[in-house]
Amino acid sequence: MKHLIPAAALGTSLALALAACAPAVPVAVAPSADQFAVTDTKDYDPDTLNAVPSDPPTLKVAYGTASARQYGELRMPKGKGPFPIAVLYHGGCWMGYGGTANMAALGTFLARNGVAVWTPSYRELGSDGGWPNTFADWAQGLGYVNTLAKSYPLDLSRLTLMGHSAGTMPAMWLGSGNKGDAVIAADLPKVRAAVAIDGPLRPLPYVGVDKEICGQPVIAPLMGGTPAEVPARYAMFDPLVNVPQIKRLLVVDGNLPDPEPEVIAGLRAKGITVEVIRTDQSQHFNMLVPGTEEFAAIAPTLLDIARER
Repeated sequence: MKHLIPAAALGTSLALALAACAPAVPVAVAPSADQFAVTDTKDYDPDTLNAVPSDPPTLKVAYGTASARQYGELRMPKGKGPFPIAVLYHGGCWMGYGGTANMAALGTFLARNGVAVWTPSYRELGSDGGWPNTFADWAQGLGYVNTLAKSYPLDLSRLTLMGHSAGTMPAMWLGSGNKGDAVIAADLPKVRAAVAIDGPLRPLPYVGVDKEICGQPVIAPLMGGTPAEVPARYAMFDPLVNVPQIKRLLVVDGNLPDPEPEVIAGLRAKGITVEVIRTDQSQHFNMLVPGTEEFAAIAPTLLDIARER
């Protein structure tokens, strides 16, 4: 197993978590012609990632009423549209170590390149999360795209889910056939593609490993039981059992354990075009920061997937 992220490096204070919900300072400078150039050699963690300059959201709005965590940030490109849309799910060990601010730099990059971006927050362990609330928020956050499309020029036929770290779980699941009738009470837009940025493609192999990564067991509390106690839930999040109904999948391999070869092969056998990009194995956050080597390695593919017609 490769080196895993120390839990201490992932933690943030309550003040930082609250600050992450505030709009970022706008950036006046447009992307350069060579926006994939490597210009940043720093190594990022959750706190320094949140400090990366980003454009403020076009809209910050609640998508639900059950919790203050049920809000999202919309970033719209300039122009008339309609624009393809990417829904970004942040990570944080499913227990509040991350937040929407982690995805602001990526969201800014995508919006400046013609992709509308919706970044929903959601309840996690310690904030009324776990089964079923976290899962309901993931789905309800995605479903709110239908509401946004009534007021903004969104091309719902070009919808991509992108998740980082723990956020890969909803990115893989919400494009699948079985989305859980007990969890989802609204129609969801059809997902065309997904991007899993250095996170688990299925939760089962992370049971036990999660303690080393996050500092304590998180998957069983999130799922509401162990694999033996609630096997159907784990099956619902296994893409080889509950296959994503998507055309393309990008898997970014960084610091967390390598993606399982049998999952990659199994998804390809189902007709999904799967691309794996291996980045610096010591990095987990740099691929979210434009200008870093890790971001430069994935940015062209991110845009190709999101903007493909």
